Amino acid sequence: MGQETPRKHGATSIFMSYYLPFMPTLAILLGPAKLAVYNDGFATAASLLLILLMGIVTGGVSASAWTVRRRHLEEEDARKLIDQQDSLPEHAFQHLVWTTTMLTICSIYWFYLLIF
Repeated sequence: MGQETPRKHGATSIFMSYYLPFMPTLAILLGPAKLAVYNDGFATAASLLLILLMGIVTGGVSASAWTVRRRHLEEEDARKLIDQQDSLPEHAFQHLVWTTTMLTICSIYWFYLLIF
């Protein structure tokens, strides 16, 4: 039997990456201002709940990425002492910094939308 490769995109990953970010938009578009599938109260409540959820998710992922970055920097000297090669290439580390910054900005913006 061949070795099975792990699934890279499970149902949760697909939901969190591709569907969840568009749910606040769908809640507004399906509301009374556009398609009137449901009433104004439901549109408002759904939008607020989904915006809060997006703020929490992007903030959590950002904090997790920040922890990975910090741990990587803390372990750099230890890797040099034992002549172990860095497991994270430089371009991947730069990408980690960039995506962490963008996720932080997104999280702040989601909470801004929630408050105002």
